[in-house]
Amino acid sequence: MIQAFDRAAKDAGVVADVHLKVDTGMGRLGIKCDEVSKFLEALKKFENIRLDGLMTHLAAADEPAHEDFTQQQLKSFQVAVKSFREHGFSPTFIHAANSAAVFSFPDARGDIVRPGGTLYGFTRDVLSPQIEAPSFRPVMSLYARIMLLKQVSKGQRLGYGCTFQTTRDSLIATIPIGYADGYRRALSNRGRVIVRGRFAPVVGRVSMDLTLIDLTDVPDVRLNDPVILLGRDGQLSITAEEIARTIGSLSYEITCGISSRVPRIYSDR
Repeated sequence: MIQAFDRAAKDAGVVADVHLKVDTGMGRLGIKCDEVSKFLEALKKFENIRLDGLMTHLAAADEPAHEDFTQQQLKSFQVAVKSFREHGFSPTFIHAANSAAVFSFPDARGDIVRPGGTLYGFTRDVLSPQIEAPSFRPVMSLYARIMLLKQVSKGQRLGYGCTFQTTRDSLIATIPIGYADGYRRALSNRGRVIVRGRFAPVVGRVSMDLTLIDLTDVPDVRLNDPVILLGRDGQLSITAEEIARTIGSLSYEITCGISSRVPRIYSDR
């Protein structure tokens, strides 16, 4: 890959600033620590590449049980940085801190940090449990609107597979969102939403395009009322972390899973 960068930079008549990743234990991208010396000799041949940064990625900075492993990663990275400098390279930026490391491993911060989930307001499944959760505000919400209201009798079965049966006369709403939109099927009979300042349960299986919610205990409901699947209404909130705990996932997967067919509305509030 670095050969391709060098050729592209040469063709453009520029020197390309690059950040190089060192694999200290993640096992994904980057040169392995035992290959640093060999790579250094090769790197000197590329005249259109300037090493602007060195980086590594920590595999378990959010897990106290693996603190020794994280410390070993940082030590391996420091050795690699030293080798680059001894061979005449002077990277402007040294960085290793993801969200968890920003709060748990000050030595990882280097010249810049790379927070991910915390920028989006994630805390509990991103940071170590030993770190007091900062008061970050999640930046993403997910809404639908009530498209149909239906009174159903006690004993009515709802949805695919008849997995839910009403225990009383009930008011059931249909909302136009389903697993094709990224609202997970695992939330069938387990999820909850917020309507008119009250929680309401998801009932029956989440379908491809539609989901049913029980609004029997929510007063004054009307067609086209907003339904909060992810977000806040006053003191009530549903977070990506809560949804993730419900279905055994993590907040990143919940938010990244919202499909492209869901319209995005950007706000500066």
